[in-house]
Amino acid sequence: MTHAMETPSAERVKAACETYDREHELIEQSLDELVRQYPHNADPRHILLKVVAVNALHHTHLFAVDAVARHIHADIDEMDNALAAGSPELVNQIARIAIQGKKYNLYSFATKYCSLHNPEAYPVYDLRVDHYLCRLQAQHPFAAFHHPELCDYPKFVAIMTAFRKFHRLTAFSFLEIGKFIHLQEEPPALPLQEEIQTGPGAFDFFPAQELSS
Repeated sequence: MTHAMETPSAERVKAACETYDREHELIEQSLDELVRQYPHNADPRHILLKVVAVNALHHTHLFAVDAVARHIHADIDEMDNALAAGSPELVNQIARIAIQGKKYNLYSFATKYCSLHNPEAYPVYDLRVDHYLCRLQAQHPFAAFHHPELCDYPKFVAIMTAFRKFHRLTAFSFLEIGKFIHLQEEPPALPLQEEIQTGPGAFDFFPAQELSS
């Protein structure tokens, strides 16, 4: 039986942020230092360092970090301008990648990579966020959406914005809201790599299933 969820509040978000910052201080400081050192995405070496860091420290389970770095460098035009502007379309541009003739959707990684550079504009998606929003919506509806829309980034941003407004949390950034959600949920178990991922979009790993488009 699913336990009742507490309604989000400013006090709970503030307390969660304090706990998160205390428990993840070294990780957050390291990522902040890295993006200060290499804020742009013109040099593939710098991109690779950031891809490796996001992958390792935010557990996105990529197996071809060099291919992802080359994709970001070679295939995406005006990336730094798009990041600065908070363009939601950039997430899909980063997420969609072909490796050895197969197409993949690195959705969670792409949200985390964009958030690293502009956390005010890019809320992070991962299994914890997915699970939390769906459970909360089932018990305490806050917006009209369907589960697959969480993997459509412009709609996901709108859902997170609605979540923040409905619960009177507009004083908090997407980054702070993400820290709160992170501490509310244990992530569902990831399927084995060789199993086909049947959910909407991709989560924290390369799905074995090739995208249909």
